[in-house]
Amino acid sequence: MKRQSRRYLSAFLGVAFGIYALLGAFNFVVDPYGLFPGPEITGFNEIKADVDKHVRMVKAFQVRQSPPTGLIVGSSRALLGVPTNHAAWPKDASPVYNLSLYGGYLYEAMRYFEHAVELGSVRHTLLALDFWMFDRDWVTRSGFSEERLLMSEDGVSNAPDDLEPLRTLFAWNTLRSSLRTITRQDRDDILVQQPDGSSGWRSEAGWLRTKKSHLQQFGYMERMFGVTAWGAVNSSRWDVTDPADQTSPLQMFRRMVHLAHDKKIDLRIAISPSHARIWEVMYAGGMWQTWEDWKRALVQITLEEAARVNASPFPVWDFSGHNSITTEPVPRNGSPMKWYTDGSHFKPNVGAMMLERIYTPKEKSVPPDFGILLAPGKIDEALGRLRTSREIYARTHPVDVKEASRWAAP
Repeated sequence: MKRQSRRYLSAFLGVAFGIYALLGAFNFVVDPYGLFPGPEITGFNEIKADVDKHVRMVKAFQVRQSPPTGLIVGSSRALLGVPTNHAAWPKDASPVYNLSLYGGYLYEAMRYFEHAVELGSVRHTLLALDFWMFDRDWVTRSGFSEERLLMSEDGVSNAPDDLEPLRTLFAWNTLRSSLRTITRQDRDDILVQQPDGSSGWRSEAGWLRTKKSHLQQFGYMERMFGVTAWGAVNSSRWDVTDPADQTSPLQMFRRMVHLAHDKKIDLRIAISPSHARIWEVMYAGGMWQTWEDWKRALVQITLEEAARVNASPFPVWDFSGHNSITTEPVPRNGSPMKWYTDGSHFKPNVGAMMLERIYTPKEKSVPPDFGILLAPGKIDEALGRLRTSREIYARTHPVDVKEASRWAAP
C-alpha cells in the first residue's frame, strides 16, 4: 500500500512539474514583457501588447540590458510623446532609452533616474516635468519596487533581485499576458512598448475608433484633473513654491539636478506641452499663480545647484501654456487631430519639435512661440507672455474655456 501511494505521489509530482515546466517554456517563447533574447515572430509575439501593465518591472531590467547614453525621464506624456530616435539628439546620446512611467509622481522618476545613472553610461538626459508630478500627497504606483533598483533610497549601491524575470516565467499572470500577446497581434487599437522604452498606439485610427472622438477624451482628462487635482479644496497639496522647503517634492527635483552635476550629465529640463484646455482647468481652479511660482522654484534650484559646482545652470524650457501648438482646435466630430490624442497627451511630432527647440534652438521649422527658455532674470517676462497668451485664448475660444473650466470652478 505504501509503495502504491509513493507511485501515485511520484506521478502527481511528475505531472505537476511537467505542467510547471511547460508554463515556463511557453512564457519564455512568447516573452510577453520583452525581457529575454528570444525571437520575435510576426503574427505571434512581435507586438508586446501587455507591457504597460508591468512597465515598472520591465523598465528596471530593460534599461540594464543595454545601458543607454541618452535618457528620457518623465510621465506618460513623455513616454508617449518624446521620440528616442530623432536627429536633434546629440550625436553622442545614442542609444536613447525612454525611462518615463505611466502615472508616476516625481519620486518614481527620481528613483529610476538614479537607477539608470548608476549604470555609468548616461551622458544626456531630457527631464520632462509636469506640475501634477509634484503632488505633496504622492504615492508609488502598483508595480514599483525599491528592490529592483541599483541605488537604494539613501544613496547606497543596491544589488537587485536578478532572478525576478525568471520567476515571472512561472507565474499565471504571465501566462495571461502571453495569451493576450498572441491573440492581439492583429489589433490596431493597442498600446505597444518598444525595446527602447518608448510606447505608442499601434494605429492612431484604431485608437480613435475605440475612443469615439478626441473631444470625449479631452473631457475625460479635464474632469480627472479638475476633480482630483486643480481645485481650491486641494490647493495645499500643491504648495511646492519654496525651493528651500525640505518637505516638498522640489527636493526630489533638486536631488536629480545635484546628481546630474556630480556625474557630468548634460541635463535638459522641459515643462510638457499639454493642450491649452488643461491649463484652462488649472486657471479655473485658482492654481495659475501657484503654477507660476513652481516654475520660478525650478529655475531657482537650477541656479543654486549650478553655483554649488561653479557651472552653468541646466536650461529649463517651458512648452506649456497657450501657443500655436497647444491651442490646436478640438474637433467636434470624429476627425483626427494633428498634435494631440487627448488634452494631456501630445503626439511624437510635438515631442520632435521639443527636441529641436531644446537641442537645436535655431531650427526654423519649430513655431517661434513653442518653447520659452525660462532664463534667470527674465522669467517674469516669460511668464507675463504666457499670461497674455492665455487672455487672448480666453477671448477667442469661449466655448473651449467654458467646457474645460466647468470641472474646476472654485
